[in-house]
Amino acid sequence: MTATIGATDRSSASTAPALVVSSDGHAVAEMPAYREYLPSSLHAEFDEFCKVHAVEGLRTIEPESLLQRTDQDVVEQWIESVIETDRLGGQSDPAKRLVELDREGIAAEVLFSDFGLAFELYPPLIAAIRGYRRDPRHVEAGNKAHNRWLADFCRESPKRFAGLAVLSFADVDDTVAEIRRAKQDGLRGIVLPAASEDRPFFHQSFEPIWNVLEELEMPVTTHTAISSITDHVATGTLKAVPHPACAAPLMTAQVFFFTQQILGHFIWSGLLERHPKLQLVMTEQGSGWVVAALTGMDYSWERSYLRRDIREVVPRPPSDYFRRQVHLGSSLFSRAEAENRRQIGVDKMMIGADYPHHEGTWGAGPGQREWLRATLGAANVPADEARLMLGENAVRLWQLDRDVLVDVAARIGPTMGEILTPPTDEFFPRGDIHKPLTSAW
Repeated sequence: MTATIGATDRSSASTAPALVVSSDGHAVAEMPAYREYLPSSLHAEFDEFCKVHAVEGLRTIEPESLLQRTDQDVVEQWIESVIETDRLGGQSDPAKRLVELDREGIAAEVLFSDFGLAFELYPPLIAAIRGYRRDPRHVEAGNKAHNRWLADFCRESPKRFAGLAVLSFADVDDTVAEIRRAKQDGLRGIVLPAASEDRPFFHQSFEPIWNVLEELEMPVTTHTAISSITDHVATGTLKAVPHPACAAPLMTAQVFFFTQQILGHFIWSGLLERHPKLQLVMTEQGSGWVVAALTGMDYSWERSYLRRDIREVVPRPPSDYFRRQVHLGSSLFSRAEAENRRQIGVDKMMIGADYPHHEGTWGAGPGQREWLRATLGAANVPADEARLMLGENAVRLWQLDRDVLVDVAARIGPTMGEILTPPTDEFFPRGDIHKPLTSAW
């Protein structure tokens, strides 16, 4: 796949702008701002909720929430370098978001929701520990309010923002209508919810959803802690831990596993066979795990004692479906993933900055440029392969306007030479850069 590059070509490649698209960003409104997007019948309830939220509501980016997962010194650094310098405003303000993207050299961004939707009081870990769940009515209304708010957010820069609709799948006809509305409003794809174990994603009742997504060419994305094969939360396990620090690794292991299992559900159920144009994106769950997962699935299909008539439903080896229909939002991108990129799939991987989360490439150490040097540069990734993972894969998948983004990249930088130069300093002693190829957190 790698072409031979001569001296002149190398010089040209090093000075060329790097077209960077983040496959993983998060946007959410300030809570009161959702009111205008909610039906008037819920305004009184929402007003009362906002009073409670103002006192005890939490988002993942706030110090009290971060202290559930990391150390005091890390949180203090976050307060000093991010909160006190007013770098979090871009979570809700598109103009401030563009300032952050320009600062980090990111030409465009795929936008997921974040925790803090209408009627949502806590992020997942705290919600699980406290046994908190939203009323299903509030979930439905909150999702729709967010989708309309996000469409307005994206209209501020429709060439640079690719928004994703949030859905619950509770009512199939309503979900189909919401997908059509999202497409009309300019959103680019959807995010899978946590499925009920009684109605997995391959349940026959959901076929109209997959049909309309194929028709509209809207990719289906999954994201750790948002998408899952189960809506069960092990509240009792988290409450029983002997020390508060034990809760995060226990819960994170579960949410990673249950999100990654979506790949098997889509393949072994024949869902990808029945819907050959459907595109599935696995975001913020690492990339290296797919190598062993696909090797195992192919072996099961080819040589194990698995019933051969599985081929009536899955006529191709599982890896064929991966090659044809699956993509990887490789957030947060590690050096091990860069080194093993060809095994994983150079044409599948898309880097992600994970703004505004504290572990993201944008806020850790000196920022995105140095993060890319510590991964792509340290792994000596050639320019033609780096271009795919940095932005070209995302441009193709999300049908972005490449010409516009090339002009943006030329304006904001960095150059390919800057980010493909191996680092000389260690700016990231903790975090995902040194994460092993298997899942870790």
